[in-house]
Amino acid sequence: MEGDTRIFWRAGRLALLAGAALSLCACVAIDELEPGAGAAIDPASSAGSAVAAAIADPGPWPTFAGIPELPADLRTAEAWREAVAEQEADGLFTARSAAPDTWSLNDTDAFAAGLRARVAEIDVHAPTDAEMAESEAFARALRARATPPPLPR
Repeated sequence: MEGDTRIFWRAGRLALLAGAALSLCACVAIDELEPGAGAAIDPASSAGSAVAAAIADPGPWPTFAGIPELPADLRTAEAWREAVAEQEADGLFTARSAAPDTWSLNDTDAFAAGLRARVAEIDVHAPTDAEMAESEAFARALRARATPPPLPR
């Protein structure tokens, strides 16, 4: 049994070394695998000269000093906490408001009477013959003024 364990660890080390060697080779050979690495630059292109200049002088590598400062108007952790708590409270209120048994059909006569009183205040009525004739005359006048669009050619 101990011999099997030694063989397993030796084979595992060998596989680990082979994997490391393959990944190192892949990292070294990545330039050859990159598509378009040796592509010619079209001199007629509007960006051709800028591309050639960037390839000739790529510039310095970025550093951590190049990371911009944080904006001054960022929310604090406490403000985030309050915003999340407020949103969760709103969600809980909405869930409770839409839960089953949050409304009933009790006292429907009083509800209907209240609506009838509100409708009576704004004087809603069926149109009279005079109002219908006035609307029809207005529509006729608009139709007479209207010109149809030209026929397609």
